Amino acid sequence: MNNMKFQPKDIDDYISIHPKEIQKLLQTIRKTISKAAPKAEETINYQIPTFKLNGNLVHFAAFKNHLGFYPGADGVLSFKKELSKYETSKGTIQFPFDQPLPLKLISDIVKYRVMVNEDKAKTKSKPKSVTKTKKLSDAEQVEQYLKVSDPKWKETITVIRKIIKSADTRIAERIKWSAPSYHFMQQDMVTFGPVKSDKVLLVFHHPGIVKIKSDLLEGDYKDRRLVYFTSLGAVKKNKPELTPDCKGISERNRKQTQVRKRVVIAALNSTHGLCLRDRKKE
Repeated sequence: MNNMKFQPKDIDDYISIHPKEIQKLLQTIRKTISKAAPKAEETINYQIPTFKLNGNLVHFAAFKNHLGFYPGADGVLSFKKELSKYETSKGTIQFPFDQPLPLKLISDIVKYRVMVNEDKAKTKSKPKSVTKTKKLSDAEQVEQYLKVSDPKWKETITVIRKIIKSADTRIAERIKWSAPSYHFMQQDMVTFGPVKSDKVLLVFHHPGIVKIKSDLLEGDYKDRRLVYFTSLGAVKKNKPELTPDCKGISERNRKQTQVRKRVVIAALNSTHGLCLRDRKKE
């Protein structure tokens, strides 16, 4: 019988501890497996005889009243009909000692397991085809956004983009929140909102924007203001509010108590504490 306390060094060692009549059965199933899988390697695994070929192939072991054969769950399931007269469970078959060993069936099961393991090995050895997708640059992502934009608003969005970017050469553009967004030193300042059928939305989303006074800004949110454009003409008409003129703002700072700061450059100054270039000249 199978002695779990015994630690066999090989299959011969395992077989040697059993009675002579059981040794004959063990040697018979061993030879049957070897013939069905001549390239398989003999070893001891889980303290019982094991054949390996591209991983574990089959195991066998002697018990009190039966010989246990372990071809894996697929080995049992694929021969369910042929094994109907034997006691089986997931991955296990019991061949009673008082019945002849079904050597042809054992051979067929082993050959099946060889085929299964070889197929698995081929699948593993095949290099996975990895399709490297070129990561688009920020500019390319924005261009992609424009390609799929509503043609009705494409020109309007393009003009607004140019106006914002002209405010300062250091303003960068990228896609964020699924839309073009403009940032200065990675600090987001303004982003296109969802484009409606009747308007284009800009969201100025830095808390400093709430201090800016402009006819364009709408909403009384804690940390943002909204700008809506209903046509390309409206964008062009309000271009002075979106296009910063550092020198002009500097002059207004000196001459006016209440300065009508233009939206983009004011957001930059409020966010980053930038000093206007013309102030340095004073």
